[in-house]
Amino acid sequence: METTVTIVLIPGLLCDASIWTSQVAALSQRAPVVVADLSTQDSITAMARDTLALAQGPLAVVGHSMGARVALEMVRLAPERIERLALLDTGAHPRRDGEEATRQVLVDLARREGMAALADRWLPPMVHEARTGDAALMEPLREMVKRATADQHDRQIRALLGRPNAREHLSAIACPTLVAVGRQDRWSPLAQHEEIAAAIPGARLVIIEDSGHMSPVEQPDQVTAALLAWLDMESPMTADRIPDTPLFDRERQRRGYRINKMAMGLSKPENREAFKADEEAYLDRFSLTADEKKAVMSRDWREMVRLGGNLFFILKISAVDPVRITEIGAHQAGMAHDAFLRDRLGKK
Repeated sequence: METTVTIVLIPGLLCDASIWTSQVAALSQRAPVVVADLSTQDSITAMARDTLALAQGPLAVVGHSMGARVALEMVRLAPERIERLALLDTGAHPRRDGEEATRQVLVDLARREGMAALADRWLPPMVHEARTGDAALMEPLREMVKRATADQHDRQIRALLGRPNAREHLSAIACPTLVAVGRQDRWSPLAQHEEIAAAIPGARLVIIEDSGHMSPVEQPDQVTAALLAWLDMESPMTADRIPDTPLFDRERQRRGYRINKMAMGLSKPENREAFKADEEAYLDRFSLTADEKKAVMSRDWREMVRLGGNLFFILKISAVDPVRITEIGAHQAGMAHDAFLRDRLGKK
């Protein structure tokens, strides 16, 4: 990884830089490291924008719990800047039924009895059940929660309740991605992370053994090792590359973001109907340039690829307007259809 990349560590709900102490010490040997502060914002999007502003240039982003949701929003807002992504002990689902009432109980507790009372109620389910009596683990976590305020807690809960639905954007993530979870995480279980990893192309799932939700401090050596390996992960866009085909590299990812996002929207039946009803209006939802709109509306597959379209994504258009698979193969190879049939498939 180039040294110009900045590693950004994003803490979760009621957490601060102390949760990343072990990781900062190790990762700073590889690249500049900054830790985000999520104590003042009241939305996931505002947190993401502020975190993007911490450093210029490309970022390798590590988020834990709520911080991973912020990391996912950063990818949505600025995919061209996110070179690597690590999601620890988190989720991608929208707000669930009954969640607001459950969280409000803790908001009221903090207001009524203070942050120490909140720490005593909230922290035990966040760690491995066998370590709730481990003072060496629990006391620093308790002090961290006490450094926060009831107002901060309230803001962060509002941010979580209003969080975007990140699930619909997972398949568009094109950078090397690590998904890690404590095997004994009772808040964000393993199955939840298996779904996230399956939805992100080329993602690597790592299980942190003997750990609950607070894996960076429960098992710091395992988490650090996973992150160091993540820094060396080969991009899914360069591994197993097919010869003589356009490489969907970082620059192409940046250039084709709009057209690929538009195409992925066609995964939803209602969007396919909108596309068929008024194609141009549908394209305008995604702020496509004039050249991009022209390429899509004329079904110029070669031009769509030239403009940064990834056939994994723009193939969704064929669900609305069927096209021969050999034509798609020809465009991916940058060849005329007749030449593709002759030279690649041996047809005369």
